[in-house]
Amino acid sequence: MATVAEVQRKVHNILTSEFGSVTVDKDGAFRFPYQSTVVNVSVEDFGDNETLVKLDGLIALDSKSGAAVYEWCNQQNVAIAFGTVVHMESGKNNLTIIKHAILGDFLDPAELFTALRGIVFLADELDDKFISKFGGKRYEDI
Repeated sequence: MATVAEVQRKVHNILTSEFGSVTVDKDGAFRFPYQSTVVNVSVEDFGDNETLVKLDGLIALDSKSGAAVYEWCNQQNVAIAFGTVVHMESGKNNLTIIKHAILGDFLDPAELFTALRGIVFLADELDDKFISKFGGKRYEDI
């Protein structure tokens, strides 16, 4: 099966063929700002011989937390067909994202672009709804 480095190169080639250039952060993730949000695309090991391509779209940073937030996330997860909305508590720096993963070993461009579009559009749609209820900051507010 493919290594993380091989799949990272493949993801990079697919993305640059579509977008011309991409931003790579210090951890090797590809970053895509869109409207009020950003999506990170990263590659990691999955099991002994496989890789995952992970997509995480920022919904909110530094929001309130509690049962109502988790209930809202669960309601979104029931309503959407693509991705999972997750809220993580970390003191004041709470983080809410929408995430999705696809297998990297046999990745094709259409699959990656479909996942990227799905996550970026949902994150951009959900960030305003979430922040109006629970506060916090969107990517464009940081």
